Amino acid sequence: MSPDRAPGPARTPYEIANAVGEEVRVLNHRTAPGVGAFPDPTSVHDVVTALHAILFHLPQALAQAAGELAAIPAGQIKVALPDGEGDTPAARQARVSEELERAAETLEIARAHVAAASAFTSGLDRTVLIVDDDPLDDLVAAFHD
Repeated sequence: MSPDRAPGPARTPYEIANAVGEEVRVLNHRTAPGVGAFPDPTSVHDVVTALHAILFHLPQALAQAAGELAAIPAGQIKVALPDGEGDTPAARQARVSEELERAAETLEIARAHVAAASAFTSGLDRTVLIVDDDPLDDLVAAFHD
């Protein structure tokens, strides 16, 4: 069950979005070159498929944020640092909606590419077993026998 459907205080949209960002940062560290996070193609497929799910849902979150901002009456918004005479709350609301729509379109393209990668990785398997060739292991095992 999602934590936001469980009893207790619900997290704010900011808290949820911030947590997603932090988790992606952690993922980046765990999958850095040399860490060995992907011992086989299946582990790559699993992560790519999970990232596809994130990209699938992000456009909706962006559209909902833009929609909520657009629903606030412009008279209730003040532009803190105006950039010229035409920089009104309504103009800013429209610009935010345009930019988030463009971002959602770009995410759709990225999602399609990640979906293709997920499909291609689903057909991969490791053909060579990982073998530990450390001779020290044999020496230690012989010593303990």
